[in-house]
Amino acid sequence: MNTASTYEKNPNPQGKGLVPVLQDLAILKTDILDPKSPGTFLRDYCLSSFVLSASFAFKPVVGKTYYLYASDPDWTLSLIAPGEWSSEKADTFLAACHLRSDMTWELLTDTMSADDSASRDALQHYIHTFVSNLAAQDSISGSLPHYVRELPYYRRLLMCALSSSLKHSIPSAGDTMQVLLQDPACLSLVSPQ
Repeated sequence: MNTASTYEKNPNPQGKGLVPVLQDLAILKTDILDPKSPGTFLRDYCLSSFVLSASFAFKPVVGKTYYLYASDPDWTLSLIAPGEWSSEKADTFLAACHLRSDMTWELLTDTMSADDSASRDALQHYIHTFVSNLAAQDSISGSLPHYVRELPYYRRLLMCALSSSLKHSIPSAGDTMQVLLQDPACLSLVSPQ
């Protein structure tokens, strides 16, 4: 009996390759979503993009709380709460956030640092820049970042999941920024607080 023909060596013993990517995508898959209101859509898109612009090297889990810190010149998303750091790192805390089941991020504004006006100003600047860039687009769905090669793996994966979620929840009022900005809730997001 030829044992070589009955036993084939596993060509991928560490499980690297497409299977782990597909498993990660399956975990991050959202259900088909209903259209969101323009204000909710813009808020979710903007704040989720903000969180995903932060540096991190772990796989976020739906519903778990994470912490945003200012780090020159960008942001860092961390598993560690401000009270668990030295006072120097805790001073750069902006807010807690968590990943929702629809792959959008919620910024928990009640946790925002009241003392750090520089971080709040940086967030407001990000929002204004984001909305200005989006306003220049013909179609919101056409400008969703489906694949950004330069992003690290988990950020790239979460950006794809966010894009899919947003594509399925575009407001029924329309797919242009001008339609979104007609909603008073959108104006409150982009106007200075």
